[in-house]
Amino acid sequence: MDPVIESLLLRSAVLFLLTGSLAGLVVGALLLWWPQRLRAVSGILNRWVSTRRVNRILDQLVLFDRRVYRYSRVSAVTLILASGYILYYFTVRLDRSSAIIGLSRRFALPSSLVGGLLDALVLCVLLGALFALFVSLFLLRRPSLLKDFEQSANQWISLRRALRPLELPREGVDEYVFKFGPQAGILLVLGSLYTLALLTIWLAH
Repeated sequence: MDPVIESLLLRSAVLFLLTGSLAGLVVGALLLWWPQRLRAVSGILNRWVSTRRVNRILDQLVLFDRRVYRYSRVSAVTLILASGYILYYFTVRLDRSSAIIGLSRRFALPSSLVGGLLDALVLCVLLGALFALFVSLFLLRRPSLLKDFEQSANQWISLRRALRPLELPREGVDEYVFKFGPQAGILLVLGSLYTLALLTIWLAH
């Protein structure tokens, strides 16, 4: 890894730990001496944000099948050209050894690992291109044969229904912490002081 990037990441981690330790020290002190103020702040910050409105936008069905079947020859020719170019590029134009050397230098990874990942990627791309070529031939000659496969493959999965269990508000950790406020405050203060002491000693050296 680049020493500059490593130094930036290390400084960011130290700054994050220092900020977290100071915040833990403040929260622990509030739990010990002013738990009512901390509860009031917690009540202001704890706002339930529902994602159902966002999921409603993403949960709309968009149909392209009619346009594909309506212009089946144009779609077939486009797929044939695209898949043919992909097959040509990844079988003829791609220089595997040069790509492995370049990617190994770019991401600082072993060449054996890069070679395995590149082979897997090329295999997936070639299989996808062959499948697209197969579909395009059906679109060109007999597009009606694809309708049965399309109806079985196009199964609508509702995102809102899948995420419905996550949309139920539950009791958070706050109530448990406030229930055992002094004990949690002592643990937070001791943990924060210990982390601050370690970071101070490490920074001093």
